Formats: sequence, C-alpha cells, structure tokens
Amino acid sequence: MPNGHGQRQKDEEELISAVEQEGWNHYKNPDDWIVEAAHSDGIHQGVGFEARQNTYHGDNYVYLVVSSVHGNHVHVFSRKKSEYFETTPEEGTCPNCQEYVRRHEDDDYLTCHRCGWQYKPLKERLSNLLG
Repeated sequence: MPNGHGQRQKDEEELISAVEQEGWNHYKNPDDWIVEAAHSDGIHQGVGFEARQNTYHGDNYVYLVVSSVHGNHVHVFSRKKSEYFETTPEEGTCPNCQEYVRRHEDDDYLTCHRCGWQYKPLKERLSNLLG
C-alpha cells in the first residue's frame, strides 16, 4: 500500500505533537530569516523522526527548526527566551520584556535596565511582601 497524502499528514501531525509535548509551540508562519537559516544549514534534508534539528535565537524567542517527516520542508517551533534559558541571580532573561540581562557591579540584584524587573532571592521577596 503506497504512503498516500493521508498517511503523510498523519505522520507530520504526530511529529508536531511530539515536539509540542517538549514545551515548544508550533509556529505556522515563521519569519523568512528562520527558514532561510534552516535551509542553508540543510535541516530540510533530513528524514523521519530522528532528522536533524537546530535552534535559532531571535530577539525575544528561541526557534526550533525540525525537518518534516519526509524531508520536503521544515517545521518551526518557538519558545520565549525566559522559558528556554534558566535565570540565575547573575544572568538570564527578563520575563517581562524578554531581554537578556546580566548583573552589573553596581546592581544589588539582577536587574533589567530596560523595564526595571529585578530577580531577588525568595527571602528578599517575602520580606518586601510582609514588611
């Protein structure tokens, strides 16, 4: 029995579902630069569920590009940088504006100098709420 369009569609949906279960959101209309970068890296030439994949970093999001099941094209998924990178007291991604932030010498806490968000230890946050 030939692998018809219905089976291909089912395979693609299964691939998309598997990647979404890992916390990625399917990005149906990706920016051209993401697709172009993936094609220049040869991501679309892979085949099957074990095909090549790569991440690309935008301003606010990280994009995961995965080859389609039959290697005809690519699927693009996205995740906010704040969900992708773990934020530590020294560096991370601001959950408000998604900018990468690093603690400077003059900062008491990790501070986003764009929107003012601060990463304070839990003890400090509780004392501010209760005090």
